[in-house]
Amino acid sequence: MQPKKFSQSWGIPLAFLGVLMLSFGLMIPRLGFYWDDWPIILASRLQGVRTFWEYYGRERPFNPLSVIPAALLLGTKPLYWHLFALFLRWLTVLGMYWSLKGLWPRQGRQVLGMALLFAIYPIFIQQPVSATFVTHWIVYTLFFYSLGTMLYAARTPRLRWPLNLTGMVAQALHMLILEYFWGLELLRPFLLWLVYTESIQDKKQRLWAVLKAWAPYLFVYAGVITWWFSNRNNLPESNQPDALLSITATPLQTGLHLVQVVLQDTIHNLAGAWYQTIDPAVLNLSDRSVATSLALAAFTAVLAFIFLLRQWKSEEELSTSEPGRGWVGQAILIGFLGTIVGSLPIWAIDRQSLFGLQSGRFALASMMGMSILFVGLLEWFTPRRLPKAALLAVMIGLAAGYHLRVATSYYRSTLLQDQFYWQLYWRAPYIKPGTAILSKDELFIYVGRKPTAVTLNLLYPQPFGTRKVGYWFLEMDHDVGAKEVPKLARGKVFDESFRTFDFTGSSLDSLVIFYKPGAGRCLWVLSPNDVDNTQLPEVTQQALPVSNLGRIEPEPISGDYPVVDFFGAEPTHTWCYYYQKAELAAQFGEWKKVVSLGDEAEQQGYAAGNPYEWLPFIEGYALTERWEEALNRTQVAFEVDEAIAPRLCRVWASVLAQETPPNEQNANIQQMQNQLQCIIDS
Repeated sequence: MQPKKFSQSWGIPLAFLGVLMLSFGLMIPRLGFYWDDWPIILASRLQGVRTFWEYYGRERPFNPLSVIPAALLLGTKPLYWHLFALFLRWLTVLGMYWSLKGLWPRQGRQVLGMALLFAIYPIFIQQPVSATFVTHWIVYTLFFYSLGTMLYAARTPRLRWPLNLTGMVAQALHMLILEYFWGLELLRPFLLWLVYTESIQDKKQRLWAVLKAWAPYLFVYAGVITWWFSNRNNLPESNQPDALLSITATPLQTGLHLVQVVLQDTIHNLAGAWYQTIDPAVLNLSDRSVATSLALAAFTAVLAFIFLLRQWKSEEELSTSEPGRGWVGQAILIGFLGTIVGSLPIWAIDRQSLFGLQSGRFALASMMGMSILFVGLLEWFTPRRLPKAALLAVMIGLAAGYHLRVATSYYRSTLLQDQFYWQLYWRAPYIKPGTAILSKDELFIYVGRKPTAVTLNLLYPQPFGTRKVGYWFLEMDHDVGAKEVPKLARGKVFDESFRTFDFTGSSLDSLVIFYKPGAGRCLWVLSPNDVDNTQLPEVTQQALPVSNLGRIEPEPISGDYPVVDFFGAEPTHTWCYYYQKAELAAQFGEWKKVVSLGDEAEQQGYAAGNPYEWLPFIEGYALTERWEEALNRTQVAFEVDEAIAPRLCRVWASVLAQETPPNEQNANIQQMQNQLQCIIDS
């Protein structure tokens, strides 16, 4: 194949792929699972893919048509899901490019710019949430295929029926699987009008042609909408069309609210999303990832600029003239309409893209219109190609750098997740089923409470096919209630569920944890003895009476866990490993093992970053008659944080109740207790 022909046939698809790889692909090997990925993976692993029919239930009964094939193909490896999600995003970009070429075949340069912007538009930043959004990209691709077949059928009457039949099937599938892109269906008559404007001058004849071409798709659309409304009582409360239903009851109040929502989201989607790419508050050059993202932004912008100029030059041979004001008006109109109608299904259920960590997904459908609108405005702003290419390239570069920063943030969440689960496994090689894990806060960004509850069940083996899982995570403020926490000691049944997973346990069979890796802390699996720990939040201290370390077994029941695919390879044994293993050994009175772990940690050059993490070693050294080391560690802990004194006093009271120190150490111990201001029973 000659270079010129290769460039014309493969250059643009490869350019799309290159932009996507620079924006989203560089971090893929380091990314894991997030948010609703975890329940999907647990369902696939623990219950098999057939469970997805029940998993999505009547809420989205056709969603398994996308999830089941993906789960069968990809298994449970994060890498496969991320690569597949990127591949689907590439197909979606190709679908948009192809369909818009069917709308504006002589505006190849402009359509190329639209597709490039669409590929990296910075409103949707949840690309690392791969398993969850595979469905969205499949559905988006189906929409563009359906749209493109309709447009090409209007231009090529001899292929009308085969194109329209496959287009209607794709339309039905995308609408049945997911409702996100229903609003974009309203663009069809406007796009057909533009297509027939080229060949039919009489407006009445053109309108009739539009209605005939649109009718099959309108029939499918009406059918799906009717079916959905007839089954809307099966939807969860969060997906009810509250805005539509309340407008008849309170038209003025609801109308004003909708106007506010539309203004907020539209401004955010068009302007706020781009501000995020250059937000000066995050441009901390001492952060290597920020510096790298800026370098990537510059590199991508230069590449995009060169590619656009070269591609646009080659497009001159296919284009008879510059686009006139008529086409610019078309692009701005269609772009604005797409921006608005794309969000209609979201606004109908009173949701917004402005608020919420994962809310960018609500603007996915609008990305098409926004990309068209920006290119239309660029064409209106200047007829000169050089500034247009430069502005477009800068936007692409800024978005690429921003996506890299976002992916880096997701990677850091993966690191925290891996560290937590491995530390929990070191501390608790096996936990008896029916155990709830109680924490004051959510543990990780980009995950959430219910997904964390589900993920715990991937850490320890459970029988295949079970619906009743063995473990659950509860954030005390939200899932228990701060006022209810002190009552847990009376015994409370936890009866939790999420989709196809159920959990039942007692508050008396719980483990209370504290995980704030800052200030040199490891994961703390707490006990009632930690009541004097001043670093614990009040609600955590109130829950300590129900933290039952008896739920922990000293040995694993399977050598195949933790699963590396989910939690990464076992981390290097640094301080937190020795601390967790020492806590486990101390729980079972294996004091020689505690001392051995302390000695090994010291030999490796590791030391506690937090004074409370010296406690098992202080007790171990004392109970193995290494009094000097126990006293030295006590002194160090006290000097770091004098508030630890009451806890140290109780450790030493426990030690002296079990061991009698030699006479030469009595004075030193007495002096230490005096310094700590211990109250000594006579």
